[in-house]
Amino acid sequence: MSMLNITGKVLHVFEKPAVKRGDDLIDAKPQVQIMGELALPNGEKRYELVTLSTDTPRDFESYIDQRVSVPVGAFSPSKGSVIFFIPKGSKPYLA
Repeated sequence: MSMLNITGKVLHVFEKPAVKRGDDLIDAKPQVQIMGELALPNGEKRYELVTLSTDTPRDFESYIDQRVSVPVGAFSPSKGSVIFFIPKGSKPYLA
């Protein structure tokens, strides 16, 4: 169970194309874009477009233009930068 959720409107589901880096080919990845709602300390909301990789793009296609919540994990590869991801097996649900 994830302690973090992103809630927002599903805007787009697409496949990020494969790319070649040196001799390595990085596979294409299905991704979903959600206009997320971030709670601010003063009780207001800030909206931010969040692009997440997903193993199950069809789970999101039926929710386009609808408000959903999805469990996410987060890590910080460098100071001031946070990357969100959808843990394997997590599914969106109507919010």
